[in-house]
Amino acid sequence: MRQADFETWLAWQGGVCAICGAPDPEHVDHDHEFGNVRGILCFNCNGGLGQFKDNQQSLARAIEYLRETACQRVLVHPGVYQLVSPRRVPRPSRTF
Repeated sequence: MRQADFETWLAWQGGVCAICGAPDPEHVDHDHEFGNVRGILCFNCNGGLGQFKDNQQSLARAIEYLRETACQRVLVHPGVYQLVSPRRVPRPSRTF
């Protein structure tokens, strides 16, 4: 991608990462099968997609995992919160 194309694409994205919105992204993201440019990403988002090898099913499972395990603040008394995980799984014991 030429510098002028990069700058045009980045301006079209509003000058931010196409995924997380971080300012001044520097990485050209492309489809690894056909080489088509998909957008400009920050280092972290580009690396994250790379780690998942563009596998949509794996990314969907990762999203579901985060939804199921993310702690939420629950008000238990005025001004007192408890962190609760939607999926409480007991930790395995060390004595198997």
